[in-house]
Amino acid sequence: MTVGDFLATITNPDRVRIVQQDKDIFVGFLGVFVLEADLFDSVVDEKVIKFQAVPEIRHRRWKELNLMRPLEPDETPDYCFSDLEMKLYYTIYI
Repeated sequence: MTVGDFLATITNPDRVRIVQQDKDIFVGFLGVFVLEADLFDSVVDEKVIKFQAVPEIRHRRWKELNLMRPLEPDETPDYCFSDLEMKLYYTIYI
C-alpha cells in the first residue's frame, strides 16, 4: 500500500503523522497536508512500512500552566480526567 492509497481511506479533518527514517516530516490535519503540494507529492507514492493509530493525551492548557509535555505511554498524569484532552493521530511510517 502507498501513502496515497492509505490517505484515500481517511478524511480531511483526521490528524496524520508521517514519519520517515525516525523523523516526523508532517504532523497535522490531512486537509493541510494535501494543500502542502511539494511535501504531499514527494511522499504520496512511498510505500507504507507500518501504520499505527496513536493517541496523544495531555492537559488542555499544559503549556500555559507549565505542566509536563504530552503524555508518553509509560507516564502517569497528575491531574483530573476532566482536564485532559485526547487527539488521535494516524501515524504512517515510510
